[in-house]
Amino acid sequence: MERLDLELSRPPPLPETVEECHRVIEALWRALGEFQQIQARVEELEEQLSLGSDNSSQPPSQDSPKKRAERKGKRPTGRKKGAQVGHPGHERALVPAEAVDEVRHYFPHGRCECGGSVAVRGFRPHQVFDLPEIRYRVVEHRVYEGRCGWCGEKHQGRLPDEVPRGQMGPGLVAWIGLMTGRYHLSLREVEALLEEQWGLKFSLGAISQSQIPLQAWLGPVYNQIGEAVRKALIAHADETRHYRGRSIYWLWALTTDQMAYFLTHYSRGKGAAGELLGDFQGILVTDRHGAYNDHPQDSHQYCWAHLIRNLERIAGRKGQAGEDGERLLRAARLTVHYGKLWQQSHYPSDRYRRRLERLKALFRRELEQAAQRHGDNKTGRSCRKLLDDFPRFWTFLDHPGVPMTNNTAERALRPYVIWRKTRFFSQSHRGDCFRPMILSLVETCKRLKIGVYQTLRTICAQGMAEGEVTFRLPLPEPQPLPVASPAG
Repeated sequence: MERLDLELSRPPPLPETVEECHRVIEALWRALGEFQQIQARVEELEEQLSLGSDNSSQPPSQDSPKKRAERKGKRPTGRKKGAQVGHPGHERALVPAEAVDEVRHYFPHGRCECGGSVAVRGFRPHQVFDLPEIRYRVVEHRVYEGRCGWCGEKHQGRLPDEVPRGQMGPGLVAWIGLMTGRYHLSLREVEALLEEQWGLKFSLGAISQSQIPLQAWLGPVYNQIGEAVRKALIAHADETRHYRGRSIYWLWALTTDQMAYFLTHYSRGKGAAGELLGDFQGILVTDRHGAYNDHPQDSHQYCWAHLIRNLERIAGRKGQAGEDGERLLRAARLTVHYGKLWQQSHYPSDRYRRRLERLKALFRRELEQAAQRHGDNKTGRSCRKLLDDFPRFWTFLDHPGVPMTNNTAERALRPYVIWRKTRFFSQSHRGDCFRPMILSLVETCKRLKIGVYQTLRTICAQGMAEGEVTFRLPLPEPQPLPVASPAG
């Protein structure tokens, strides 16, 4: 490519002919095009450097040190750490007398220094909580055999059905499932904790094998959660990466406030989303991932928190794009603000609804103007995509009670993300199947405020004794959505 050979120490000579002028103009035009390409590339790289959890789908743990400092840059209040003056105190409530294991009495001296007798009128309880010395319990089952005195045929006793055929009872199998699925310990840590806390020595292979029957016993409860969550009126869906060795799979979640159902799949596409949703016909709340878009548009709510992050990215650009992004961002934040006020008012008042309808019209108008203004560049394409998705952001107006964010699903996935970061990945197909089952049980029990260990122990006891698990979780029935009055 031809370039102008200019010396900075002196001005270039003026062209003397028309042909030279044309060559200079052509070279300057090419140089201007190259400069614009370089400038666009620099702006793109600067935008990538500015990306963080506040303006993209990047998790907070991957933020740069600068972004973390900005996120944590709150002004100091000048107050000391800990409880503040006027803050209500929290004290441990006393255990009822019938639940106390031992009572020890301490009486005052029977006679005062003045010579009088002391009459006891009451006492002040002081309860001390401690852990007992832990020891495992062993039951030896002796199976006798004998021979017939006439024919010599051999006869042997048999174990009752409720006696485990292996060396681990239901409490131990449930405890291992709790340590791995609830507290995310590795098998080596479970092995070490068994020996240190209980004095039990089991190999890694035996601990791993103990989870094989547990996976089968969890099946009926896992299916119960899946069927119930697909009958809910409102459900939240999300997905995150799941690794098996070096291969990338996906963990999908379909959740409500009381239930959480997980599924592992090799794909992040519409087929996997369809397998997760099944026959779900309620209102679905998701991020803007296109795999969910086969769900009917009039019963699909997009997350406004994700939208605000997308608009933060546009607002961070230079020039007219940044100005348009700022206006869209203000409209989105006002929408979330009045949407929360409308939900907190339990929807009888049409004042907030009228404001939301005006904001809806303003938001569409700003998007249309920005899309027309920026044409086919990055900002224009983003605005046109938002216009295509526009109805899915406002489903909460037609169906009150629908949340404006997908926090319910994201909170359900958070324990798994931590598990994935701190422990080994899944190493087998069995691990891919076990993790969503144990996560579904753990998260659902937490939301129902049911003890995970006792639930696991009941499931293991039934599985060992009867071979079939009839236990079911007390899942709630779907509740009708509130009805809103139309905007006046």
